[in-house]
Amino acid sequence: MAIRQRKKRDWFDRGAAAYALVRAEQRGEAVYPCPICLTLFTVDALADGRLSSEHVPPECVGGHELVLTCKRCNNSAGTKLDADAAVKELVHSAMAGTREHRERVKAAVGDLWVNAEVHLSGGGYSLVVPRHVNKPGTADNLKAVVRPGSSMTVQYRRFSELGAKISWFRAGYLAVFAVAGYAFALDPAMEIVRRQILECDERQMVTFTSEVSEDIALSVHRVLRVRAPDWHRGWAVEFGRYFVHFPSARDMDFYDRMATCGSAVTPYMTTYEYVGWPTEPTFGRAAPPGDTSTDRCVIRWPSIAGI
Repeated sequence: MAIRQRKKRDWFDRGAAAYALVRAEQRGEAVYPCPICLTLFTVDALADGRLSSEHVPPECVGGHELVLTCKRCNNSAGTKLDADAAVKELVHSAMAGTREHRERVKAAVGDLWVNAEVHLSGGGYSLVVPRHVNKPGTADNLKAVVRPGSSMTVQYRRFSELGAKISWFRAGYLAVFAVAGYAFALDPAMEIVRRQILECDERQMVTFTSEVSEDIALSVHRVLRVRAPDWHRGWAVEFGRYFVHFPSARDMDFYDRMATCGSAVTPYMTTYEYVGWPTEPTFGRAAPPGDTSTDRCVIRWPSIAGI
């Protein structure tokens, strides 16, 4: 516990020093603004739990502690957003046939709905209707309506697609904040980003994420600087098959261009610089760990724009 507290205090001190450089008018006691709501906190917020370490990406999808955020922002994300991201991945793996555990579903034949389990075996699926999770007589009712060639509707667990996307968007924002610090978080172009994260029940822009068709492992995390095309210049963060996108400094029209240019029919080449993946926050005051290289990738936007 003492080691964890020292780590959080070190992050607070680094963040407060980085903030003081960006806000030269800040005088007196050291303060650390929550990167999401920008509320100022003094060091006593560590002791009483108002500031806590945040997992990036969410712990439920394999993330690790990376930055400090306030308790309110941290808790609201876990309830409203991260649960949606986690359920979406469970459903995705179940439908892809890569999930080893049984997945609870609801199944319907005609007007009859039952509680069931999807089992994966030998590359194929089977649907099991356990008696203990259904009303007495359900099995008999099901036998009465099932005929050879009958169609069945299978409903996996529900989740908010928008909530899942904002969860990745939020994690990407915090990853870039860990690398670039308050110059990034306090830039006017980030206002709409923070508003989308905080007001997560409504979409604030047409698109801010992309999802490639390849099934890339979620353990692949990369912070990228997009260099071309010009309309897309800024930041991108990769979490497996998900990419989340952020503007360069004072680029107030970035998401409008994404909505317009991203819907082009012709695929385009994206050139990006691999910045690395931070294991701890540097707030723009030191180079993050990881190799730096230049890569190219082709993204076919018509399939992902508007997500």
